[in-house]
Amino acid sequence: MAPSIATEVGRFRLGYVADPVVGHESYRGMLAIPYLRWAPGGKWSVISLRFRCITPDCKHEYHGKYNTLPGDRPRMYNTIALAQNDDTIGICEGEIDAITATACGIPSVGIPGVEAWAKHFREPFLGYEKVFIFADNDDNGQGKSFAKKLASDLPNALVVPAMEGEDVNSMVVKHGKSALTERVA
Repeated sequence: MAPSIATEVGRFRLGYVADPVVGHESYRGMLAIPYLRWAPGGKWSVISLRFRCITPDCKHEYHGKYNTLPGDRPRMYNTIALAQNDDTIGICEGEIDAITATACGIPSVGIPGVEAWAKHFREPFLGYEKVFIFADNDDNGQGKSFAKKLASDLPNALVVPAMEGEDVNSMVVKHGKSALTERVA
């Protein structure tokens, strides 16, 4: 029996900031997204954290929708997907979309924002037969711009746009796992 999406999501070790340490009070009430690496001795190591505001109807006046620890640099999320022995891999804009795609059976990494793609990120993807670039289909066109930028860098890229007005996560939440898996079939 295949694991449920909820079971799959659990392995990403997401957290909730209820009682932050001194100096990190601004992250109270946010979703904590750990960037995990497999460490020597067979244990997980958290190398970075990002935080997502989950307050309903938040206007993000005093913080962004996503927040990074001061001094941290953009990095790829869920790089453990690169170590799987698949011929294909996905790239999403953001951690939540990468989690959703991976939970739907398409191992994917997340790039934390449209402008965060770095030239050195391309190398790990060159050995794949296909790299699915999951493009947000948002009103402002940033998702398509993100996908176009990555596709120009990767000769093995296939752009997979989300449904109108959706990203990977919202599409799967509204329409089910097949809304994503059928787009790559």
